[in-house]
Amino acid sequence: MVQGRLAWSNRITAWYHPTVTHFRKGPALFVFRALASGSSGNAYLLRTDRSTLLFEAGLRWATLEKHLETEGIAPHQLSAVLISHEHRDHCQAAGDLTAGYGIPIYANEKVLRATGLHSERAAAILEVGKTHRFGDVDVTSFAVSHDSVCPVGFVIRVGDRTITLATDLGTPNQEVLDAVGLADLVVLESNHDHDMLRQSRYPSQLRQRVAGPQGHLSNTQAACILVEHVKDEGVDVWLAHLSRENNTPALALRTVQRSLKAAGLGSVGVAVAQRDKPSVRWDGVPRPRQLALFAGEVR
Repeated sequence: MVQGRLAWSNRITAWYHPTVTHFRKGPALFVFRALASGSSGNAYLLRTDRSTLLFEAGLRWATLEKHLETEGIAPHQLSAVLISHEHRDHCQAAGDLTAGYGIPIYANEKVLRATGLHSERAAAILEVGKTHRFGDVDVTSFAVSHDSVCPVGFVIRVGDRTITLATDLGTPNQEVLDAVGLADLVVLESNHDHDMLRQSRYPSQLRQRVAGPQGHLSNTQAACILVEHVKDEGVDVWLAHLSRENNTPALALRTVQRSLKAAGLGSVGVAVAQRDKPSVRWDGVPRPRQLALFAGEVR
């Protein structure tokens, strides 16, 4: 009789408590923010208790300074800037930050030389595959396939939460797939729609470059990577580096969400990082999971 009452009590508890809330372990302050994401410029800001890191500095200095100010950050408060590769939309303001404020600029040696930043006093090498600690943040770079000297993505660990930042890659290598599988937040390129690119005004050579193995991921490629490699439905995804001419946020979202839903991953949170303004924000707190009617069954 007692067991029967307990079983019924568990059912009632599940009914009145429809969600299970989870908490992350790590610093009290944790904000990851997309300041801009696209071929006109890229920048992502991470703030924790002990570090303020800028990933990419691919905007005009005046624009980047304005976006930092909006987030309550003065340039001298940056702990470091990390650059993935030498293309202008990823490093344009890096020289201003290190020359004007002495902010350390981290990249692998080939990228530092290609940007011309290797001779700056505050230039520092972030070796590919090696983990570097910035206060309470661990960052590991990994190789990606893109038409630059030594392009990388980043795995960023804060407490028990992991962010993977992977844009500007034409085809996923195993390092990319492994990094996606680790992440609680995946920032993944979803650059173009195949049909829009094929019908675009781009010259044939440029279309081939964009769609090639050292170019940029399409919506369909991004969807396939996510379907096959996100670790569970609690993951959040930002679609990044969307083309102005060959994509739309609605189309990218629809393509990826439809694929995830068909694969039984419809609860994965998907958003688009805007091209030219601060947009999505992530605080690392896991999204609540839905409980079934009967205790012990968590959806």
